[in-house]
Amino acid sequence: MNLLMFFLYSIPEEFLIVALCITLAGYNISACKLRYIIVSLLLAISVKALQLLDLSLPLRSFFQFVILIILVKQGMGIPLLPLITCSVITLLVLQMNELLVMSIFTNFYDKTLQEIQMEPLLWFARTLPNLLLMSLFLYIIKKYKIFFFKENIPSNKLTFRSYWIFSAFYTFGIIGAITLEQGDIGPGYILVCIVIFQAFSLLVIQELVKSNRHETQLAVYKESIKNMTSLFTTIRSQRHDFANHIQVLYILAKQKEHEKLLRYIEQLVGQITSINEVLLSDNPELSALLQTKIAQFAQEKIRLRLHLTSSLTELEIPVIELNQIIGNLLDNAADAIKAADYPSDEILLETIKINNKVQIKVKNYRPIIPIYLQKKIFEYGFSTKQNHSGLGLAIVTSLVEKNKGTLCLISNEKVGTEFTITFPVKELKKIEQKTG
Repeated sequence: MNLLMFFLYSIPEEFLIVALCITLAGYNISACKLRYIIVSLLLAISVKALQLLDLSLPLRSFFQFVILIILVKQGMGIPLLPLITCSVITLLVLQMNELLVMSIFTNFYDKTLQEIQMEPLLWFARTLPNLLLMSLFLYIIKKYKIFFFKENIPSNKLTFRSYWIFSAFYTFGIIGAITLEQGDIGPGYILVCIVIFQAFSLLVIQELVKSNRHETQLAVYKESIKNMTSLFTTIRSQRHDFANHIQVLYILAKQKEHEKLLRYIEQLVGQITSINEVLLSDNPELSALLQTKIAQFAQEKIRLRLHLTSSLTELEIPVIELNQIIGNLLDNAADAIKAADYPSDEILLETIKINNKVQIKVKNYRPIIPIYLQKKIFEYGFSTKQNHSGLGLAIVTSLVEKNKGTLCLISNEKVGTEFTITFPVKELKKIEQKTG
């Protein structure tokens, strides 16, 4: 009977638990079916193994919770804060579900939990409503998109306050599990209080997640404003330089210093020629960004070299987001060069169209990013540079994912440090409508 219950109830329950946890975190199960199946089976086997050990219920529940987080974290790659949050929510939903079903069964059949467990058919009948209610809950959150982490914004760091709140709610979930294990559901008003408190807990967790999300949005907006301020500062500097050039030309012409005047004009023509190389007639917004970055980096003794075989107008991405991606990658490369005391002084920006995809490459030959940091640099708030917010690459990652692109980093002694972003081109009809 135990083996039959394992296949008919335990495995389906763990599949639903993992599915609920993943879905609440805003991840699509259909995109990772194989990993989802493997994680669910491993969780079911682990939970069954824990049940065979002589452990107290609180300790066993704690180990189950830890195993769930480890398996889903490693198997699905969900960040820690969404994972812990959604695991606690899943636990509370599961406890409310089981408390309600068990209360109905014990009252309807006028039996205790132990008596129900002694009757295999009745015990099996008790498990079916649990699975059905969990399935219904999963269907509702998918249909109405009730995700706690549904926005493509990097998750904020897990705070000390968050640890305490999640621990408190999880502890209450264990109390519910102990109540079920002992079979003492208690008077109806106690059950109602437990269910109300757990429902309230879900609302509090949701508000906590919203608060973290808003803090992250605010940090992103601050970073964007900082970039725009830098852009306007550079433009004002260029305008000031232009006024100075006119004044110098006027003085040289008035003093009839024709040779000096000619040399100065030739130098200006050289600068204008280099600027004209940046001009993209069908993408003036990108041209403006690149001209600004060239001038900005020149003041910092860094050369921005361009190899643009695509103007990026083939992409289905808002131009402001495209400029955010490129601008952040260029700034990141320049900051790395300055922080490492100029091991190289050149950044390469390259755009390439390959079949139905476009690649954007940003490369600086040095410095090299250590292997152990090559994943962490994309995390929200992480930075290897002092007095930096750590938002740049996190914003890039978020915008790339939002626009259905991919981001790849190669950093070694042979290649240097190269970020490659790949986007699919928009449909031909849409391109014709835009150009027409």
